[in-house]
Amino acid sequence: MKIILATPIYPPEIGGPATYVKELCERLHGKHDITVIAYTDVREPFPHVKLIGVSKRRPLPVRLVKFFLALWHASQGVDMIYVQNAMAAGLPVSLVSLLRGVPYVVKFVGDEAWERASQHKLTDKRLEEFLKKPEAPFRIRLMMAVQGFVLRHATKVTTPSEYLGKAIEKAYRIDPRRVVTNYNAAEETETLPFAPKTVPHQIAATARLVSFKGIDGIIRATAILKNKYNDIRLVIAGEGPDMERLQALAKELNLEENISFLGKISRAETWQLRKNSEVYVLNSTYEGLPHTVLTSFAAGIPTVATNISGTNEAVYDGKTGLLVEPGDDEGLAKAISRIFDDKALGERLVQNATELLHEKFSWDKHIENLEAILKSVLLKPVHKD
Repeated sequence: MKIILATPIYPPEIGGPATYVKELCERLHGKHDITVIAYTDVREPFPHVKLIGVSKRRPLPVRLVKFFLALWHASQGVDMIYVQNAMAAGLPVSLVSLLRGVPYVVKFVGDEAWERASQHKLTDKRLEEFLKKPEAPFRIRLMMAVQGFVLRHATKVTTPSEYLGKAIEKAYRIDPRRVVTNYNAAEETETLPFAPKTVPHQIAATARLVSFKGIDGIIRATAILKNKYNDIRLVIAGEGPDMERLQALAKELNLEENISFLGKISRAETWQLRKNSEVYVLNSTYEGLPHTVLTSFAAGIPTVATNISGTNEAVYDGKTGLLVEPGDDEGLAKAISRIFDDKALGERLVQNATELLHEKFSWDKHIENLEAILKSVLLKPVHKD
């Protein structure tokens, strides 16, 4: 097949779509003719792949027009466009598809309208509540309108979890026949230049520092655990608008010597952080499907996470990790303490998580499912009402 991969970001930028497109190019170029169209000022394509870059230095309206024109010229004679979001890349793709008749598939990993509203403190609702009644400013409702347009006109929409697929089917009135789950694949194992050394009672957390990631709850759980473990350490990697608030909370709880805020760090450094810690904690109130948990599975570190839809499609309580209810700081502290005190439990969780990676979240499985989805679009297109 001749496929265009349309993406809002491209390496060396850090982010899911950039990493994902790189991995796809490495795995698909021998089977398919691949062209990448990306918002980027980089001009070096991946091996055996054509790259068309649209500069990010122009105002948004200009970028959108440039992206549309790049797609228009490149899409002559292609079989498929596979786009990595439903906004900046998705909108031009949907317009080109309508005008030229080229089918497109959207990889939808998170609702950008809700995430933007949450980050800017415009809503404190969870995703499902927000989608039912999106009390938000015009710009957020406009984002939802764009997403809905792109998703409804896609031939297929893939999501990384069944939960997210069901949520957007209802909210954006998408034909359920067009929505299919294709689980994310875990990152490849990172090779470190030196052997890691586990720090006793060290907790690792990696996240964008926004309210729904629940980092404040991990900090409060650390304060509880300090009564039992004087050497408790919490190392937080990531940046975001809540940084100052979280640092103030750590100071308020007298945890300045126990908590480190690393800010933005490299993939190798996040891998090292996991390898050097006793437990990885994800305390979100929302996840489509947490790629960071899959990375922790691959790194061989026991995981504690919140029992929410999306996350519990990868973390099975007592089998591949420990689950706690959202907002339960005491329960979170107890689960972490179990990992600290029961090495056999941690080893069992890691072993089961490793097996699950191979069964459900491998790149071989993801590519097999993706190619089946793309071929089904060409062989039996879904009728568009």
